[in-house]
Amino acid sequence: MVAEDSDNIAIFGDVHGDADRLERALEFSFKNSISRVIFAGDYVNRGKRSRQVLDLLVRAKNDYPGEVILLRGNHEESLLDFLHGGKLPDFAAHGGLATIRSYLDSVKTGAPDEFKIIFPDEHRMLLEETSAFYEDEGILVSHSGFDPQDPASRRPAALYTKGHPEIFTHTGPWPRPLTVCGHYVQTSLQPYDTENLVCLDTGCGTIPGGLLTGLLLPGHKFVQF
Repeated sequence: MVAEDSDNIAIFGDVHGDADRLERALEFSFKNSISRVIFAGDYVNRGKRSRQVLDLLVRAKNDYPGEVILLRGNHEESLLDFLHGGKLPDFAAHGGLATIRSYLDSVKTGAPDEFKIIFPDEHRMLLEETSAFYEDEGILVSHSGFDPQDPASRRPAALYTKGHPEIFTHTGPWPRPLTVCGHYVQTSLQPYDTENLVCLDTGCGTIPGGLLTGLLLPGHKFVQF
């Protein structure tokens, strides 16, 4: 998604099934009249409440059309692949069993097939409509940043299906003055913050005490839940 500049943006990192922190982040954004709320992907897997996370995001998109922008992460890609016939071990390797459990009253033989059958259409549509990136003159937001070997690329492999940890030692050129991403867990529970690169994945839903971190622009301030 390419957009004109907005003067009041909140960008949030990985959620990973932590519905409580997501709910607090949404409440904060709407109470503070944020004009555009962008999520950098990875809403599902690993954490225990992926179903509730997608419920919250569906409601937010319905209540605030045009204000909530959902980008795709590699975990959304893994869930869609599984729903479209992918192999269970591949989905499980991404923490997908926690997502399956969040949809079923009990997990028993045949649970993966039952999960595919009962998976809500509104959740599937939400996932399928996620964008690969958000971009304006000042920022590029995508799940895993960009490919340092080809900063102009907007292919899925550059933006969300693959990681590019070498961006943390990249010295330029930059696709935009500021790149904002998730994906790379900051075990310090603090965002990685430099002039040209911000990483917002502070372990929400994945490590004990992990936080959901947001970047507020243009002031370049951080909030955590």
